[in-house]
Amino acid sequence: MIRKENRLKKNKHFKYIYKHGEAKHASVVSVCFVKTKYKPNKVGFSVSKKIGKSHIRNKVKRRMRGAYMEFCSNVDKNHNYIFIAKSGIENCTYLQIKQYMIDSLKKAKLYVD
Repeated sequence: MIRKENRLKKNKHFKYIYKHGEAKHASVVSVCFVKTKYKPNKVGFSVSKKIGKSHIRNKVKRRMRGAYMEFCSNVDKNHNYIFIAKSGIENCTYLQIKQYMIDSLKKAKLYVD
């Protein structure tokens, strides 16, 4: 589970990252990120109602959170992130979602092996 101080929760924080941040895209996952001077870094997950019904959206969010927890130690700690699910993600497996998230971070040069 992602610790409380590492979660993005408020709408104004999401809006700030969308407005001032950069975005990199993989086929079914995008990452929007902004540099932060505060520690620890924060992460949020966004799944649109276009994806499916609530149980599908919740399943996608659970998979994205679980995948992030596996590779969070390899992520640059000087940025805040929002992972955005795109249509088609509901048909992906957990490992595919994890790989798409890593690919989008690698495109942004924020993933350290």
